Order: sequence, then structure tokens, then C-alpha cells
Amino acid sequence: MRHPDDGLWSVAWVWVVIVPVLCGLGAARRAGAKQPTAPAADFYVSTRGSDGWSGRLAEPDAAGKDGPFATLARARDAVRRLRAGGRRDATVLIRGGTYRLERTVVFSLADSAGKDGTITYAAYPGEKPVFSSGRPVGPWRKVPDAPAGLPDAATGKVWSADVSAFGTFRTLFDGDREMRRARGKGFRQTNRTPRGTKDDARTVQFPKGAIRSYARLDDAELRIIPCFFWIMNLLPIESVDQARLTLRTAAPGTYPLGRNGMTDRPTAWIENVVEELDEPGEWVLDTAAGRLLLWPESDRPTRTIVAPKLTELIRVEGTIDTDGPADTPVQGLVFRGLTFMHGDRLPWHGRTGWGLQHDWEMFDKPTALLRFRGAERCAVEDCEFKASGHTAIRLDLHAQRNRIVGNHIHHVGGAGVLLAGYGPGTKDVNRQNDVANNAIHHIGRQYWASGAIFAWQSGHNRIAHNAIHHVPYTAILATGRISRGKPGPGECSRTVRWAEVPQAYRTWSWKKREPFLHARKNLIACNDIHHAMEVLGDGNCIYVSGAGAGNVVRGNCCHDCPGRYMNAVIRCDDDQHGTLIEGNICVRTGGHGEGFISKGDNDILNNVVADLRPAHRHRGYIVFPYGSVVGSRIEGNILYSRRKGQILYHHSRRSRHGDPPRLRDTQTDRNLYFCTAEANWAKRHFDAQRPLGIDRHSVCADPMFVDLDGGDLRFRPGSPALKLGIRPLDAAKAGLQEPYRRRLGRKERPDARKPPGN
Repeated sequence: MRHPDDGLWSVAWVWVVIVPVLCGLGAARRAGAKQPTAPAADFYVSTRGSDGWSGRLAEPDAAGKDGPFATLARARDAVRRLRAGGRRDATVLIRGGTYRLERTVVFSLADSAGKDGTITYAAYPGEKPVFSSGRPVGPWRKVPDAPAGLPDAATGKVWSADVSAFGTFRTLFDGDREMRRARGKGFRQTNRTPRGTKDDARTVQFPKGAIRSYARLDDAELRIIPCFFWIMNLLPIESVDQARLTLRTAAPGTYPLGRNGMTDRPTAWIENVVEELDEPGEWVLDTAAGRLLLWPESDRPTRTIVAPKLTELIRVEGTIDTDGPADTPVQGLVFRGLTFMHGDRLPWHGRTGWGLQHDWEMFDKPTALLRFRGAERCAVEDCEFKASGHTAIRLDLHAQRNRIVGNHIHHVGGAGVLLAGYGPGTKDVNRQNDVANNAIHHIGRQYWASGAIFAWQSGHNRIAHNAIHHVPYTAILATGRISRGKPGPGECSRTVRWAEVPQAYRTWSWKKREPFLHARKNLIACNDIHHAMEVLGDGNCIYVSGAGAGNVVRGNCCHDCPGRYMNAVIRCDDDQHGTLIEGNICVRTGGHGEGFISKGDNDILNNVVADLRPAHRHRGYIVFPYGSVVGSRIEGNILYSRRKGQILYHHSRRSRHGDPPRLRDTQTDRNLYFCTAEANWAKRHFDAQRPLGIDRHSVCADPMFVDLDGGDLRFRPGSPALKLGIRPLDAAKAGLQEPYRRRLGRKERPDARKPPGN
């Protein structure tokens, strides 16, 4: 008779005897087998490493006595010794995981690869190393008593954490998601402060009831769109006078802080006060008490909330001779496959004289996660920049032949890529950089006047095949505009190298100033841009202003920008000459619904401007607001309307520089005009201009696009455009190229997060 436990004993015997034997045999086979070889590198870095080890192994050895380094700084120092020993090239591979930085990692001339070498810091194949300055926040405790001024809706729902050791921070993140700082509902200023008074850039008058009585203003900030709609300032608050309905800021804004006449929506908000902590997901920092208050979106705060410590994670810095003629750059550093996140916003204010045009960024400041300041032949490839309070990448002062290629930049507080040379003068050393095949979207989350790619006093660059969308202001800018007054708080005035330019520079024409304007000969080509100008106004998809000659804007596809306050699609602004606008597609844009604006001698050739959808004042498809346009060529363009009453050309009778603009002073011909709602759309134009020699061979006819709504702007057989010699344009050629389109195309698609102004 079989014992009832015999089966159990059989199973136990298998597990106790047989399985260990088999496992032992398997282990023996594995020990005898060749282990997978780590990819070749000079040094490795790992979150499981130690800076006391050699860094020569990809992972710790079995005895735990040697292995990879733990920090990027330690790997840098090891490479430095290799270079001192005569090595030209070196590679450091960085394992996956999060590396929390307490201080900026600086690469100096001691880390340069020289004229011919390359030193690469790259992600270990198949892994994702993340560099962050975020410090975990916690433990969290539910606030037992409502803080003074807390709205009733938040009572019993607020949690707090001790952050007394953190100091001040201005942004907060939950993983890769920016958290909302408490912000009031907003209001419109009631004052129209005249420019030129002492108080006009610090005084705000507000409607009764728009601002509450706040217990503390030490940490509060005013977010404000001032009298001009192309800038937004974040300003500390000095006082609020409820009796006089007046707010005073502790620092001046860029412009007078009175009402903006372009919108009837709120243009001013109070941030970071307990009294405005009235929605789930909002937070307030009380630096005096050293605590962070949060109304979490769920039952309790998550464990992934971090407060950033640094604005700048990595800096590559050569020797900068600010006042002298020559700098010594770091050369040949490559950063590949790395992720950068959790940088803070650098606070700053207007009227310093050290801004870049209209204070859209700061001159020579540590605002970017990755910054090059004196660099040549360096590269940033296949990296990701996200969840940060300011700019992603800066190339400052001396920056030449650097490559910013194949990166994914999104949800950052400032610009995507900034190239910023020296101010107007004889030192032209920010040039010949390549910014291509990057996916850039949802930038300017903190500073709404940020551009996706901004080249200021930087020339001979190639800005091509980037995919840019969902930006609060202009997508691509090539500028050099400054205040030409005496050095002082005027826009960019302190950036001018006054020792190198004659005093008469202040009154010179563009032609005389042009040698000192270094944003020249940039190629802005084949970029795909949509949903630009989501928040601010008086901006464009592509903007050239205060720049030198020879800039080329070619083959870009700018489409579907419904922003209410957008100006033109492509614009040459304020005394700008020598620009070629050629072969661009401009389709379905809103705001003022203007295609091109030209304030000077610029050529507009073989472009398609179609289906403009103005929500406000519409001056025309091609607009000459002021300034002489003598010598301009307007040829081979297709202007296509779907609305009755839209205007072909507008040229003002006024002028700021010489003669007023007149279409008769241009060479305008062989254009094609068509309106689906108005058969004789161009008749009035032809009647007025043909006697003056304008548009003698142009026609009003259907260009016969294959599929305008579907984005196929090729011509069907028999198109009158072909008879005029107009070249068909292919929208599919704009934007990311392969393999970047395949790798980044899905990642760069828009998400459901609202524009920062909402």
C-alpha cells in the first residue's frame, strides 16, 4: 500500500537533489562559456560604480573590488590624464540610470581633444543615462491647520515638506512632468503708462478685486505681458496698495507695464502666494519657513517629486578674452545619447542692457542644461532635453563648427537651441554651426517669449530639417537688433562693443552697420513648423531682423498656426536687407493672416502662400510696412486665397528709413494669384500696377495643386504655374530626414498638455 505522503517526498526529492545538480551543471556551462563582451571604451560610468575604482570595467567585478566610475566628473578627470599622456581620442560609455548632480560639471581646456582629436561621452548601447539636478522632496506630511490665507477649497487637502536645506527654487517636477506653481486667475492692467517716466516699467494698476490682500510677498512674482505683446516678464513684487489699486515691482520690466492693446484677455498674474493655492496640482514655496506646500492631484504626493538645484548641468568652457580679439576654445567633445532634465529657471528681469533682442534671452548667462562657452568641433547628438525650467542648449560667444543634431528637446522653460555671439563689433566668432534634424516642441514653458532656435549675432550657420511645433512665440530667429543709444539699460545696449564701433554707429544706416551685424549668411532650410505663436503676439514662424546680409530662408514648410496674435509667417523686420526667401510653403496660418513682411531690399521667390485665415487686421499676403524696398524681386510666387476680400499686397505710405515702400520699386512678375471665392481676385491689382510695369506676365488662375489640404502642393498636368516657370514644391522634404524621422517622428508628436499661457 502506497503511503499518502510518498508523492510529496518525490517532489521534494526532485527539488532538493535533482534541481541543484542541474543548476550546477548549467552554471558550470555558463562559467566555461564566453561571456558577452562589453562595447569597447576607455572608461565606463555606472550608478553602481565607485570613483575609487579604475573605471575600466563596464560593471563591478565579482569581488566588488573594481568596476566603473560613479560620476561623470571622475571619468572626465581620467580622460584628462590620458590626454596628458599623449592620447588623442577617448571614449567614455555611461550606463543607464539617474545621475544626480550637486554642482555643474565643467569641461575646460584641460579636457579638449585638440585640433584633430575626439573625446566622446556616450550612452552605453541600449541604455538611458539621465543627468538631473533634481533633489527628491519628502517626507510629506498633511497640513493639520490651514495656513493663513489658504482658500477654503484647499482646506484639509494641502501637504507640506521641509525644504529648508534646498534654498530657493522656482520650478518643481514630478518625474518628467512640470508641476504648476500657484497662479491667480489673471487680470488686465488698467494703466496706459506713458513711456519715458521713471515708474513706467515698475508700476501696474489693476481692477478692483483682481488682486487679493497677501500675507507675504517675499516669494511672490508677477508674470506679465507688458505694453508690447512680444515679451513676458517674471518680476519680484515690492508692494501692493489695495487703496490705490497699484502694484509695484522690485525690479523693472523690459517695457512699461501698462495695458497691452492687442488683446482683451488677461495679461498679468500673481504667482507663488498661498492665497492663490486653489487647484489640485498647484504648489507654493515659502522660503522663510523652509517649506513647500502642495495640493496633490491624487490622495497624497508621489515619491517622484523633485526640486532642481542647478540651472546649468554641464558646461564646456574655453578661455574667453571678453575684451580682446581672440579666445581659446575647447575642441572635439561629443555628447551622444544622454538625457538632461530637472534644471531650474534662472531669475532675471528687463532693463538691464544685457538681454538679447527684446530680452528674449540673456547675454552670456548660465541658463541652459548644456552650455558651450568657447567651443569648436563639439557635438550634441541623439540626446534628450526635457522637464527643465530654462533653455536646453546654448552656444555662447566663441562657438564654431559645432553640431547639434538629432536631439529631442521638449517641455523646457526657455529656448530650445540658442546661438549667441558677441554684441555688434569686430569680434565675429559665433559661426558655422550645424543645427539639424532636431525635434523641438513645447518649449518656453516658463519664459513665453522663447524661440525654438535663436541665432543672435551668429552667422554662417545651417539650421535645417528641424521639426518644430507647439511653441508660445516665434519658431526660428536670426537677429542682431540692439538699442543704438548710449550704453545703459536699453535693449542689448551693453552688449555693443563700443570701443570697436565709431560713435556715429548710433545714426548709421543698415548698409554702414552691416559689417558689425554678425547674424549673416545663415541657411534656414527645410524646417517643418506648425503651431507657432500659441501664446504671445507680433511674432512669426521665421524671423530675420537686425541681421547682416546673405541670410537664406528656403524650403521651409510653415503650416497650421492658428495663434490669435501671430503676425506674418516669414518676416524681415526693421531695416533688414539682403535676405532671400525662396521655395517656402506657408499654409493655414491665423492671427493677422499675413504671409511675408519685408522692411527692406529682400527677395521673395517661388513660394506658396495659401489659405491664410486672419482673425484680426489683415494687411495682405505680402506686406511692405515701411522702409525702401528698391531692388527687391517678387517673382514666381503663388498666392492662393479661399476668402473673399483678402488683399494681395500692402505697401505703406510712411517710412522710417529713406523712401516709403512702393511695389513699383520692386521687380514683381510671373506670379500666380487665385481665390476660390473671388474669380477676379487680382483684377484690381493688375489694373493699378501693370501700367507701372508690375506683374505684366502674372496670371490669375487655379494653380491646380494635387491636394492642398493633404499637403501635396505638386501641380497636376496643365497647371498654369508650370507655364510661368514656377517650380513645384514638396512639403514632404521639410522636417526630419531619415533615420531621424523614424527615430524621433513618434516622440515629437504633440501631447495633450496645454500651452503655458492657458
